[in-house]
Amino acid sequence: MRKLQKLIAAERTTFSPYTSLSPRAISRIASKCRKDEIADAHILIKEFMAELATIHYWDGDTHDDIWRSIELFRAILQKVR
Repeated sequence: MRKLQKLIAAERTTFSPYTSLSPRAISRIASKCRKDEIADAHILIKEFMAELATIHYWDGDTHDDIWRSIELFRAILQKVR
């Protein structure tokens, strides 16, 4: 498991993929990110964007899941100092 994934998993209070992390949890994750985690977040966003192009238009649930992940990584990157 990637370190960034471990940081996110440690902040989850519920294991439902449909719950969002709190802004405080995102800030805590961002404060623990270093160069490798920042690069990893950028790479994951690009991978998710590429994956979106392969998903059928009728598969809205998958689109939503991917966008939810993209938004999480973007939020973390915005908080990185």
